[in-house]
Amino acid sequence: MTIKKKYLLSTAAFVLACIASVVYYKSFDSGPIVSFVEERDTKEILDIFYNDWYWLFPGPDYSPEFILKNKAPGKEWYQARYMGKLHIKVLRESGKVAGFTTFYKKNFYEGHIQFVAVAKDFRKKGYGQMLTEHAIKSLIDLGSKKITLLTRLNNTRARSIYERIGFKETRRDDGFIFYFITPKVFKEKNN
Repeated sequence: MTIKKKYLLSTAAFVLACIASVVYYKSFDSGPIVSFVEERDTKEILDIFYNDWYWLFPGPDYSPEFILKNKAPGKEWYQARYMGKLHIKVLRESGKVAGFTTFYKKNFYEGHIQFVAVAKDFRKKGYGQMLTEHAIKSLIDLGSKKITLLTRLNNTRARSIYERIGFKETRRDDGFIFYFITPKVFKEKNN
C-alpha cells in the first residue's frame, strides 16, 4: 500500500470517528448539565412546569413558554431589562430532560436562581443539588458576590438542599422563604 493510500485511509477513519462522536454527543449528551436547546428541550421542560406548577410559580400569571422563548425571568415590566439574559441549563439522562435550572444576574454583584426543578421520574438522585450547585458556580463565574433564591415555605425538600449547600434565610413573606449565599460560604461549605 502506498503512502498516499495510507494517508487517505487514516484521514477517512479520522473523519468517520469525528462524525460518530458528533452523532453520539447529539444523541446522548456528553455531560450531565448542558445548555438549553429550544427544539430539543422545550416540550419536556414545559411538562415539568405544568406538573409542578404550584412549586415553581408564585401565582397564575407566569408563562413558562414566554420564559423559555425569550430567555427572560418573566414578562412583567420590571423584568424587561433581563430579556435574553436568563441562563437555562438542562440536566439530561438517557436522552431525556431529568431537570433544569434557570438563573440570571440581577445587577453587577447579585445573581438570582429562578428555578431548580427535577422531573418526577428522576427524583432522589441528587439532581436538585447538582443543578443548584451548577447555577451557583455559573453565577460566581459571572462575577456574582451574592446569590439569591426563594421557595415556598412548605417546600421542605428544596429547603433542605439549599440549607445543606449553605444558603441562609433572609426573610419570610406570604408563604415564601428568601435565601442568599456568598461565594465564600459556598466554597467553605462545598470543598
